[in-house]
Amino acid sequence: MAVIFSALSLVACSNETDTTLTSQQNTIAKYLTTSHKPRLIAEEEIATSVEEEPQFYTHWGLDIYRYISTYYDEGRDEKIVVESSSQLELTYSAYIFTNSDPRIENMFATNDANSIAALEQEGLNVSYEWTTDPLNVTIGKGDVLESLETALIGCREGDHVEIYLTFNAGYGKDYIGKVPSKSPLVWIIDINSVTK
Repeated sequence: MAVIFSALSLVACSNETDTTLTSQQNTIAKYLTTSHKPRLIAEEEIATSVEEEPQFYTHWGLDIYRYISTYYDEGRDEKIVVESSSQLELTYSAYIFTNSDPRIENMFATNDANSIAALEQEGLNVSYEWTTDPLNVTIGKGDVLESLETALIGCREGDHVEIYLTFNAGYGKDYIGKVPSKSPLVWIIDINSVTK
């Protein structure tokens, strides 16, 4: 009887995980296409868009979503592209995604001076937690989540990037610092420099 109960528990747990993941995938896509400012379309819909410069998101499977707000900026094509083994200097703020625009109360990590100042205005002492030093990352070295590396490849120096992750592409079922288990995430990243 104990063996059957254990097997049923695993199925229930798996179904719960599948339901949570599907819900997060749907919520992120819905947010990007309805509430996000500007509203976005999926990259594969660009060909049918009537807009001259449609704002779009790229996705890898249903777990990683990326929006580059600087995509149509003049001179962007001449800037260095992020590739495997590129070295990046980043300014970032990371939030637990709550189906709406990122809010200061949902931030769990940052090195952005403006974000740190906003936290301090809220009365929080963050000087022991965060610094404004840039985050140095080498793509492929494992300095950040693999999903972030995936989303950063193809970006360019100077890009402002939003990366949305389901828990499956984030920290999974683990409770990491201030991030509860199975949390969807959003990372707002400025790529300050890229070297090869």
